[in-house]
Amino acid sequence: MRLTIAVPTYRRPDMLDDCVRSLLPQVEDGVEVRVIDNDPAASARAQVESYGHPRLLYAHEPQPGVVQARNRAVRDMRGDYLAFIDDDEIAREGWVRALLRHAGMGVAASFGRVVPRFAAPVEPGLERLLDDLYTRDLRQPQDADISSHWIKLGTGNSLFGRAQCFDAPDPFSARLNGTGGEDVWLVRSLAQRGLALVWNPAAVVDEQVPADRATLEYVATRRYRQGQQRIIMMRGENRGPRAWATAAAWMGVGAVQAGLHGGQALGLRLAGRPTWRGQAARASGGLGKIFWWRLWEKTPYAGGAS
Repeated sequence: MRLTIAVPTYRRPDMLDDCVRSLLPQVEDGVEVRVIDNDPAASARAQVESYGHPRLLYAHEPQPGVVQARNRAVRDMRGDYLAFIDDDEIAREGWVRALLRHAGMGVAASFGRVVPRFAAPVEPGLERLLDDLYTRDLRQPQDADISSHWIKLGTGNSLFGRAQCFDAPDPFSARLNGTGGEDVWLVRSLAQRGLALVWNPAAVVDEQVPADRATLEYVATRRYRQGQQRIIMMRGENRGPRAWATAAAWMGVGAVQAGLHGGQALGLRLAGRPTWRGQAARASGGLGKIFWWRLWEKTPYAGGAS
């Protein structure tokens, strides 16, 4: 088996249907698709079995958490390479072939483009921020080394070589279950080990963004969490003076961001300008950097991601 495609899912049957139907016409010899159902009630089983495709396989991972689903995919993979696509993503034509090309080149890990597809018009003033939040386009040439951009990468639309990347049965850190960032932590570890992360713009997916994930409340909360995660990622496992200096520096950046964008948000709102929403969300990201330790208390050591 050359390639295993993993689709972690949790109670999103309509999106899962769009994802699976985009994959099945691209499946060929040496490729399998595994849907990892993270619903304790196994709600996706009948749906997956209804397709009747011999290369579409179902696995039930009842232990809650996307970390558990990703680790289950690693344990179950039969391919030399494992690709991840989220259940809210739709693979464009040629996606599998683009992944197989990199597998044939023997790359350690590669990442493709993600293009948002909004289900409804977004709140005025959030357009640019939402596009930035959901888009992954590093604007690098095909096959470029993007290891220095590791913090912008995750498992949605990704490819990992089993031999190079997974030297443990559960490479995604369980300590990050429920807090997010487990995929970035793994990518970070690969870059630190000196493995080349490669850009694959020929592998494109569209990410479906429902209306409730394009609101100011949702975006501000996500930016806050991203601010927390950035310091945790940059600080790493270290606990010495250098790690605390790194955290302090990023907290300073967060304070500047919170003050600058918060002030702009207030002024724009008083002036009746809708762009205040984007500034408010950016200020929330700064606050996340200031209060990163609240997330760190829940994640005292994120080891386990090789």
